[in-house]
Amino acid sequence: MHPTASFADQRFIDGTCGEGSHIAEGAFGDDLTKRQSRFFCDAAAIISNNGDILVQFSQKEAHHNPSLAYAGRMSGDKDVMNVERVYFSPQNSATVSDGVCKFFYKDTMLTGIMCGVKIDETGRRTTAIVVFNSRH
Repeated sequence: MHPTASFADQRFIDGTCGEGSHIAEGAFGDDLTKRQSRFFCDAAAIISNNGDILVQFSQKEAHHNPSLAYAGRMSGDKDVMNVERVYFSPQNSATVSDGVCKFFYKDTMLTGIMCGVKIDETGRRTTAIVVFNSRH
């Protein structure tokens, strides 16, 4: 059985968000590489419920607990989740134009998660990318 098939209802993972983790927003045609805000995290939570999966990244010790969460369902590829919604805060979600999360394993141990989404709304584009490396 593949590791993603055996996710418990909740799974918590210590790690770090890498340098490429960021959120960017701007008008269509803007160079979003110049508009990136670094996203920091040291934990990931994976919550599954009847095939729906939420992957939330956060700082455990932050006073304002900024978080970023990706919600969707696993695709035909057992290591890829198709992202349908992204949450910039628990009350602030957006429908995703295009997005995936990829789970990385060494043997059966989860070693990392990479999530990326694009949200196109009313002449503006937002991107949110997280490169998470688990601490084993």
